[in-house]
Amino acid sequence: MKKNILVAVSLTVIVIGVLVFIFFTVRENIAQKKAEIESEFDPGSIDIDNIENDLQFAETIPEYKIMISGLVKEDRTISFLDIVKNYSDEVDTHTITGVRTDDERVTISFTGIRIHELLKEIEAGEKVKNVIVYGSDFYAAVFRYQEVISGDIFLVWKKENQYMNPSSDGVLKIVKNNGLTKQWIKNPVLIDFISGFSDLAPLADRLDHDTMNFISQQNFFNLAIGKIPTIDTDSYRLGITGTIENPAAFTYDEILELPQESVYATLETISNPPGGRSIGNAIWTGVAFDFLLDMIEPKEDSKEVVFRCYDGYSTSITLDEARREGVLLAYKMNGQTLSPDHGYPLRLVVPEKYGMKWPKWIREIEIVDYDYKGYWEQRGWSDYAGRDRPDLRYD
Repeated sequence: MKKNILVAVSLTVIVIGVLVFIFFTVRENIAQKKAEIESEFDPGSIDIDNIENDLQFAETIPEYKIMISGLVKEDRTISFLDIVKNYSDEVDTHTITGVRTDDERVTISFTGIRIHELLKEIEAGEKVKNVIVYGSDFYAAVFRYQEVISGDIFLVWKKENQYMNPSSDGVLKIVKNNGLTKQWIKNPVLIDFISGFSDLAPLADRLDHDTMNFISQQNFFNLAIGKIPTIDTDSYRLGITGTIENPAAFTYDEILELPQESVYATLETISNPPGGRSIGNAIWTGVAFDFLLDMIEPKEDSKEVVFRCYDGYSTSITLDEARREGVLLAYKMNGQTLSPDHGYPLRLVVPEKYGMKWPKWIREIEIVDYDYKGYWEQRGWSDYAGRDRPDLRYD
């Protein structure tokens, strides 16, 4: 009886310790993000009352640039000044109708250019199906590639024939005619071409394609067992070893050159209580893990895939789980390269598993023929760690 009480008390102490650790880690990350956000460029500092024309407007912010990236032949960066100088013949005023979240329709006159004019010289890859536009305020929206090049999406800088208020509307703005106003992105800084993506979020987490909300990396919850490692991708090598026919090592650039896939999936920490904030949905982009497994050819007695990380963390999933649809070796989140605290350069994405099975800062992958126990598994947390069985979070 005393032994059982001692075991129960010990488990309670461990759980409380883990939750306290997570609380302070999350609080520290939120404070860090808040400081980063507050240090961003303040568009409200622009005095639009003294601006007489588009060229003068663009010359006040020559540093404002939009990057075009992803599944394109070559990345391109274009400034607002470039747009005003090179696309003046395409500037026009358009009547745009948008639907708000309360279903109210609004009609506004905007002046600017059709966004497809910027993309005419961009050679998109055959697998491009969607485009994510990311704003400087950490908000993102996804558009179908076909609607982006159809001409119904605009890059604008005037509203009702007046330059927009930089604080409320942004210096530049992406607007979609006859679409949702939640897809109107102020101060766009990244246009990212991505492949089609599977919706592998569990049923309770799913959203219709046209109503997807993105939580940016800056606002997404984040956990770590220690300090965030600094990794130089110029010298980075991802080694894959173990019970395989073809051991391999990849540079970061070689990973980026492999076939790309995207998945819309839910990340949640295993200790997240019902209604807790340590959960979020995002589009993750990277290499299908099944593709890597086909390259290295695991031997017949292989059982698990072990991931070892630069911060000392490790975990594993079964070989069968690693081959499932949507499992990615990811390098992008919502159209942006992973930030250091979200796993740059590479992290694993395993839909329907808790975050402990989504290792970050991966330095080595090993295929093994035994049951491996990683960092949290050794501390009593579930080795299965599936979000379909929240009642089985402990082993």
